[in-house]
Amino acid sequence: MKQCFLLIFFIFCVIKFSIGIEPPPNELNALNNLVQKFNLSLFGNPPDYCLYLTCNSETGAIIGSLFLFANSANYTPNGAKISKSDLIEFSSVSSLLLEGFSVENEFFFYKLPNIGSLSYVNLKGTIEINQTLPAYMSLYIDCPGLDEKNFKLSYISSETESLQIFGGNIIMEVDPPIPNKLRTFYLSTKNLPDFKNIPLDILIIQVVDGFNTSSLESFNRIRASTITFIDQTKDNSLVLPSEFLRTRYYSTLKIYSDSFRTNFLAPIDNEPIDLSNITYYYLYFQNAGNLFNIQKDSKYVFPILTGNKTAVLKFANGKISQIEPLSQFGKGRTISVTYSGISGGLGLYNGTNKQLYDFSNNYITGTIDESWCNTELIIYNNEMNGTIPSCYTCYFKYALHYYQFNVNIYYDAFKGNNFTNLDINIECTTFAPQIQKSTMGSFYVYGKDIGFYGDKYLINDTINCISYKIIEFGKKYECMLPLYSLTQVNYFKINFIFPHDRDYYFPLIKRSPIISSVSYSNNVLYINGSYFSSYLGHVPQSINLLNSSFDISNSSDFFSIQAKQISTSILQEPNTFNLLTLNTNSMITKVLINSTSSINNKLCNNDCTDIDHGICNLYLGTCVCDNGWFGDDCSISNIFISSVEPSTTNGGEAAFIGTFIYDFSEASLTIGGLDCQITFNSTNLIKCIAPPGNGIKTVILKQNNKIFTGTNIYKYKEIILSCPNKCSNNGICNTSTAICNCNNGYSLYDCSAQINTDTGGSGSGTNTTIDPNTGSTNITNSQTHFQVYIKSLIEVDLNNNIIKSYSLLSDWTFNKTENEIEPNKYILKQQLKNNNSSLNSNGCIVTSIIEEIKDKNGKEFTFAGTSFIVSSGSIKFTISIANYTYQNNLNTLKLELISSVVDNIDKINNDCNSKDTEIDTSNVNDLSTFNYIKISKNNKIFSGRFINKVISDGRPTFFTTNSRNNSNSIIVTLNLPHCVNECLIDPDFSVLISNDFSSECNDDDSSRKWLIPVAVVVPVVGAAFLFVVFFILYKKSTTMKIIIHASKLKKINN
Repeated sequence: MKQCFLLIFFIFCVIKFSIGIEPPPNELNALNNLVQKFNLSLFGNPPDYCLYLTCNSETGAIIGSLFLFANSANYTPNGAKISKSDLIEFSSVSSLLLEGFSVENEFFFYKLPNIGSLSYVNLKGTIEINQTLPAYMSLYIDCPGLDEKNFKLSYISSETESLQIFGGNIIMEVDPPIPNKLRTFYLSTKNLPDFKNIPLDILIIQVVDGFNTSSLESFNRIRASTITFIDQTKDNSLVLPSEFLRTRYYSTLKIYSDSFRTNFLAPIDNEPIDLSNITYYYLYFQNAGNLFNIQKDSKYVFPILTGNKTAVLKFANGKISQIEPLSQFGKGRTISVTYSGISGGLGLYNGTNKQLYDFSNNYITGTIDESWCNTELIIYNNEMNGTIPSCYTCYFKYALHYYQFNVNIYYDAFKGNNFTNLDINIECTTFAPQIQKSTMGSFYVYGKDIGFYGDKYLINDTINCISYKIIEFGKKYECMLPLYSLTQVNYFKINFIFPHDRDYYFPLIKRSPIISSVSYSNNVLYINGSYFSSYLGHVPQSINLLNSSFDISNSSDFFSIQAKQISTSILQEPNTFNLLTLNTNSMITKVLINSTSSINNKLCNNDCTDIDHGICNLYLGTCVCDNGWFGDDCSISNIFISSVEPSTTNGGEAAFIGTFIYDFSEASLTIGGLDCQITFNSTNLIKCIAPPGNGIKTVILKQNNKIFTGTNIYKYKEIILSCPNKCSNNGICNTSTAICNCNNGYSLYDCSAQINTDTGGSGSGTNTTIDPNTGSTNITNSQTHFQVYIKSLIEVDLNNNIIKSYSLLSDWTFNKTENEIEPNKYILKQQLKNNNSSLNSNGCIVTSIIEEIKDKNGKEFTFAGTSFIVSSGSIKFTISIANYTYQNNLNTLKLELISSVVDNIDKINNDCNSKDTEIDTSNVNDLSTFNYIKISKNNKIFSGRFINKVISDGRPTFFTTNSRNNSNSIIVTLNLPHCVNECLIDPDFSVLISNDFSSECNDDDSSRKWLIPVAVVVPVVGAAFLFVVFFILYKKSTTMKIIIHASKLKKINN
């Protein structure tokens, strides 16, 4: 209705606009003369020219096209002819059509100014063309009076681009000059002229009675890209030989279109006409005839062979026996063979390129095989039966607009047969598209019944395929989108429009499904989340809960699943949890649910990483981690290295002891960023060939997507070791142990202290006591007090951030050993406490064992492969840390030890010995075998020695040491590895009286020099350092509980 109103309004406006407008006087007079001269009734009575012609709105001049139609001969005055003066006044007209008129000879050869196109339709009278035609760009001459007249090529103006001359059968002669602008030539003729060197684009030949077929030998000299032959004989009985078709001129750079509306004879050699090398936009044989075929085995076979360069091949009204073999029709993209008497079945289709076959209006029987789904098929008006494949029925309403095949929608392509499912409203249940990302701006669509065109896909509501590429016609396409449309997109929405106008969601990444909530009611399971099957059948999908099977409903999609239980009912006690397993395209997600509750929707942190790490309890919102993982999202790996046996600086075999995964199919290890080729592996040992190097390196172990980083845990073995300060030139360096063998009269780790072994006189003695409250060891000499005690135990992560810290400054329990074999050992114990002072539940115990060395010649110890002697009168400490549980298996421990001095000197009696405190940490160097510290006070020297190895879980490994100091103390931090069962450290300390010490400040014998050595040796069991403190680390972490008992050790020097 709206369109009707618009049309009426438009007509009204045109009529209103034309009222009051008339042509200028000269054109008005010319029009009046034409009306009177030819008795025209075209313009009404009285004439209203601007109502029927286009007039300039300002001047009224006739513009555009002027069409004049003569009345029948009975109403046209006898002898009236169009003359030059009749039309010369229309200076603004660009196109002129004259139908049914006779014209003056002068006018016929006259070029009207400003007119580019002149058409004579049914021109009356006899015309003799004996001179050059007027120079119109386009000239159309339909004149029966030209019959049997000669026409020369030279009569065509050099300005004419299109000439159509027919109505009579002319005899064409080719003579110079050649009309170089002529592109379209339409003529009715009895002979085919030789068009050599004429640059035609379109040549249309009407073949008439008496046509000279021998003139077809010039066919191969036609350069036109479009050739049409039309049978204009009186009874359409013309039959042309087919051999000349083989001579068709072609260039590989041009596209051709040929149409033959004539009958043909069979090729004389009974071989197909091979046109497969020609690129055809279309090739029509519209009235092929019963003779145009190849006879083989009593069958009539298709006579034309085309290749895949042919877009459209149409063959009608011929005689072909059967479709098989399909290859007889060539490889054209569209092949139409109609009204040709084809019988028998369709057979199978084995092509993959885009093709359309039109076999309508034949006698084909049987059914349509599914193989034809790889092509489009038009088969109406045959004798077929059975069911039409769903690849076609799903698109019955799809608009094809194949007007040349009388098909508007797919449904039309199958009418006129005996199919059992020819229903325009048939439901499509087999549409099963699949999506695969191709590039950042394209994706593949493939699957079952996906149709034959991708131009209507709508992506994310607004994006269409800017182009699409056929990979396998009817099976797979590539949709090209604007560049980067799919960047950082994990899934997207697409509406295919056909066969279902609905949204589908598809993943662009491969990942396990995400379950956000689960409920179970009346034997129906409801699951919400994402990355489920996009539709039922998109990908395999199954559910298992308590060994029950479920039938997933058709309403399930990418975000939700409804599944009805098909086995026995689920029986479950309240507040218990059951494992639900969802398998979507072999990607599995498992969650724990309470099936008696309607609420299972508490999400876990990071979805517990993935199924190989842990399972989310959706009822509680917590992760249940698998073996090998822990943390609130099960993301922390428990692979770790607890100790290292390094290679020398030349490289070679290195061993790494720890806990590893059994599967080593994806494992690598680097030392300082360089690959260490693995030669052996087990769950607790890795061996590899270390590259040459030196110094301290970081080790990175990667195994099955898990990473362990051991920062500065690898120290290359030096082949030749150096001693501190080169033994101060007072001793000899043992290059195997890096220990100085001092000359007589010298001591200390670098032989820098001059001593006198004469201990006679009234010198002060040295006492060593244990403080039962702080756990410290106190060494007192002449009222100068040196202390050694453990400050704290700290757990740190990979980034050295403090995770937990335990103070060890109090709450120790003290006991003397009851073992009579070792009566000189004393034991301090403490149970770890959290920072909130609540006891750790796993009972981590720190133990310090203090041993008095009584042997006259000292006692030899071997620690981490290094031998050393603790001299008589020394104190050896052993510290153990047992049952420690890490918050993260990538974490490590730090042990802080304090060495300090307290000044209680009697100023009156000892003023001559009063000296400021001097602290030396210059020999704390991880690259050396030992680290040394020194505190000097009041002519006394307190020194500590730390071997840079720890015995971790029974094996020696390297560790680093840090130190910091203030005016009276040094804090040494031992960076322990991740010991699972035990860590052992072994430092030692000693106090020396310098050769400047005066026992009695008023004694004139100030030259008396003597030394009292006291050594405190502390090994640590479990992670090993050469340090006076020995402690053991176990895997489980607890708080400490200390009970203090005071005791005083025997005076070492009487």
